[in-house]
Amino acid sequence: MHIIENNLEVVEYENLLLPISIKIRELIQYENKRALCHWHDDIEIIKILSGSMNFYINGEIFHLIKDDILIVNSKQIHYGYEYNHDDCKFICLMVNPSVLKINKAMYREYVIPIIENNGLLAWCLKNNEGKQLDRILFALIDWQEKSCRAKEWKLLSLVYDLWYQIYNLIDNDKNLNLIKDDTSDDVNIFKQMVIFIYQNYKKAIILQDIAKSGNVGKSKCYELFKRYVNKTPNDFVNLYRLEKSKILLKNEDLSITEVALECGFNSGSYYAELFKKYNGCTPRNFRKYKK
Repeated sequence: MHIIENNLEVVEYENLLLPISIKIRELIQYENKRALCHWHDDIEIIKILSGSMNFYINGEIFHLIKDDILIVNSKQIHYGYEYNHDDCKFICLMVNPSVLKINKAMYREYVIPIIENNGLLAWCLKNNEGKQLDRILFALIDWQEKSCRAKEWKLLSLVYDLWYQIYNLIDNDKNLNLIKDDTSDDVNIFKQMVIFIYQNYKKAIILQDIAKSGNVGKSKCYELFKRYVNKTPNDFVNLYRLEKSKILLKNEDLSITEVALECGFNSGSYYAELFKKYNGCTPRNFRKYKK
């Protein structure tokens, strides 16, 4: 996953002709078995193949186990992370809504009411409720791996079948665990504050600065960070700085202190202390391990 300055994930599509991405992933591939907090335009579908993990969406935590399917709506704040030190193997499908725009009238009728519904965060299918989605997900993986020409048409037909199934699940709303949110204003405020952090992490940042970027008081700022990412604003800033520092540590021309200062820490010793606390090793050892 690549994060740009406004905290949107830059999705790497396998096929330049079609903005979808489908991969089989393992949580162990992520640093500390945890993805960064992010959001994107794409609809994201997670299918658990083995193990389990927790998934955080706009302050709601969901425990996913084998065969569960989670569909995350467009532009929702989310990230997955380990549960009880368990590993997790899962399918991750990303579908950019632009794929569904071939017919503008149908897009307005059947897509916009869902992806622009700020109250609809996600929907979760358990106990084999998503058998039709299973069929499509595995067919997408199979066709994505083929090398035949014009396979994009088959992939596109499968995506349209997928959306037909999703739309009907939501429209019928029978035995469906819809995850709804009535606090879209707070979500947007939180996003503005996160964007501020991502754009200014190299500078000295205090709680008042973060709160001001969202036009809220310090107590409201603190409350929103605890609600949506279960961290204090200061912890969120430091954890992001640590993640950015891992990229710089690969450049051996920079000293550890230079890496620390470049990422917004005021001293190399404090940086090293925090790095070890959250990563279980020193920056120097991390650099050696990642060679």
